Amino acid sequence: MISNLVGNKIREIRATRKMTQQQLADRADIPRATLASMERDDSNPSLAAVYKIAVALDITIDALLAVKDQRVAVTRAINMGRSVSGDGLYRATAISPASNTHFHQQLFYLDAGSTYQGKPHPPGSEEYLHILEGDVTLDAAGEVVKLNKGDSACFRSNIEHSYYNPGSCQAIGIVTILVFPDPS
Repeated sequence: MISNLVGNKIREIRATRKMTQQQLADRADIPRATLASMERDDSNPSLAAVYKIAVALDITIDALLAVKDQRVAVTRAINMGRSVSGDGLYRATAISPASNTHFHQQLFYLDAGSTYQGKPHPPGSEEYLHILEGDVTLDAAGEVVKLNKGDSACFRSNIEHSYYNPGSCQAIGIVTILVFPDPS
């Protein structure tokens, strides 16, 4: 998708130049929300907006569309998506490419004694949970399994599920979600 390519490139250049979204938006004379939407691939940007950003970055539109012929795709730490639960007790960093819609992987931290309530994913989805540090109790639609450091679990993730840290130390894990198209 072209908009994703442009958004990723804009975010990469902006991060390299240590510019905030607001700084680039001001320089391009576009609303910051428009730029944020382009970087997240939530919009189909107009050619005029892409042109304004290219001018603000002092590059050509072609440079925003250019794809390097490379074998390794790198996502820099500054570009990794981060999320925090409402209570702040669960924090996650997306470690898979943001452009991949069928594979999502996050490194998560779950504070001692806290629970993270996962959201059901589309039908056919699978979730893989691997514990790097501490213990996590997985509740997958009423089936409760305790996982210790080094343990992994897999379950259909279109169900209610939660992670609970029964320990006295922070738990760290990796969650991988595979989203398969609904066969119906």
